[in-house]
Amino acid sequence: MKKILFCDGIFHSGKSEYDTFAYMTVENGIITGTYHKRPAGKYTEEISLGGQHVYPCLIDGHIHMLFTIAAMAMGFNICEITDEGVVPSDIRGVEKKIRSYAASQKKDAVIAAHNYVLSAIDEIRLPTKDELDDWAGGRPIVVYNIDGHCSSMSTAMLEKIGIDPDDHDGVLSGEAHERIQGTLTDVIASSITLRKLAKGIAEFQNKAAAYGINIVGALEGNGDSKEDRTTSFIVKLARHFDIGVRFYFQYIDISKAEKFAKYQKNLRIGGCGDWEMDGATGSHSAAFRVPFLDTGETAPCYYTQEQVDQAVLEADRKGYQIASHAIGEAAIERLIEALGKTESGRLHRIEHCEFHSDDSLEKLKKRRYAVMMQPGYAWIDKRYLHTYTRFLPEEIVKRLKFKTLYDAGICLCGSSDSPVQDLNPYLQMMGMVDFYTPEESVTAFEAFRTYTSNAAKAILEDDEYGTLETGKHADFFIADKNFFELDADGVRDFRPSKTYYGGKPYREKNGSVPELIKMMMTKGHKV
Repeated sequence: MKKILFCDGIFHSGKSEYDTFAYMTVENGIITGTYHKRPAGKYTEEISLGGQHVYPCLIDGHIHMLFTIAAMAMGFNICEITDEGVVPSDIRGVEKKIRSYAASQKKDAVIAAHNYVLSAIDEIRLPTKDELDDWAGGRPIVVYNIDGHCSSMSTAMLEKIGIDPDDHDGVLSGEAHERIQGTLTDVIASSITLRKLAKGIAEFQNKAAAYGINIVGALEGNGDSKEDRTTSFIVKLARHFDIGVRFYFQYIDISKAEKFAKYQKNLRIGGCGDWEMDGATGSHSAAFRVPFLDTGETAPCYYTQEQVDQAVLEADRKGYQIASHAIGEAAIERLIEALGKTESGRLHRIEHCEFHSDDSLEKLKKRRYAVMMQPGYAWIDKRYLHTYTRFLPEEIVKRLKFKTLYDAGICLCGSSDSPVQDLNPYLQMMGMVDFYTPEESVTAFEAFRTYTSNAAKAILEDDEYGTLETGKHADFFIADKNFFELDADGVRDFRPSKTYYGGKPYREKNGSVPELIKMMMTKGHKV
């Protein structure tokens, strides 16, 4: 058995801010010892880390992996957020960008356009069906708002997903948007060529490794897709990735999730899709008890309390960890009420959980849940989008908390929600160190914990990941800076110099089809 001694580094265990050691031994991909002085014995290999800082790898527990890979493969974002603002910022600019991209595609190409920033467009609207028909030259196209909770489609795309385009403007929000995502995903996925798929998978893994990420929580599957072959396909692919993938299957119908149980390390269900209690603020579909400022209307929860109770209790009794999307106060309350009736003691998750009521906060403090947040979005909103202050009453905006949750001992986790935001974890951690309200900011170390020890707990694998300790996987990255001493700007600009999985340096992928085929021939791991 190969025995490796890693030396000449400043190893940060991640257990506390100042817990460091100087040597680490690894056998068969597992840490066998951590030491302040060189351990005795002979080693197959000694690896010097050149005096750099060493950290446990990061876990992004909430992403939409298939959409992320598709976005990387197809590569079309409409808006860019720059220091000068959002570009383009009006419908005419959007038209120009779509026309240009569509002209470069085949006549029958399926186009998925991401990163439309509804709140930053002067007209504060999505393109209509008729506009997209014109701009995309009759091609099937879907335009996704940045929050992923509303969209617009051309006539050809509506027809592909089975919606009659007559008397329909092509704009979908709320449940109308959410409940067709499986069908839409199948259409988009089927249009990706093998060459583009290989490129997207390689770029996804390369990007994760470059950021020091070793595991992602992938929220996949939608109940409106009858057979959902796309999800089956991505599960089989992900079993061969270098990075770890932990699936949360987004089906209310548990029988659909059960067919994947043989592949899962732990039973997990939920996320978004069928497990969304509401939508999002920018799409005016988050469930608040008070109306939006600009429309004077409220958005409903997608399920009654009885329906949520039934789904939650059934999943809990069948041994599943549950994750569920809730943003508005009414949605959060409904989910917490249901989770409070479970009896297993299992750590369940609330995704986003941004605008909780005072009562919900007290219940969060008392009960054992993980909260999966994305503070980078609030950071962007405050500086560029202004969604919260334009759409929400002040008393709702004041409910944005982070340090309060952290200090209460809640299992608070950071994540990207990719492709809603970039996979980059340091943008999220910057949003924690420089939070929307300054008094709710945390230290760099506390931010780091939300992506390591807390995130490992949230995927039920803190006995194997999240810190550098004997018996855990030798997944770590090295960097030339002490992350825990950085300010918000330093956190934003921080990058690893090399990432190791199982004690081996990650090898960048070239994105070729032969590489993809070779990858599929490796032994698959649990997801």
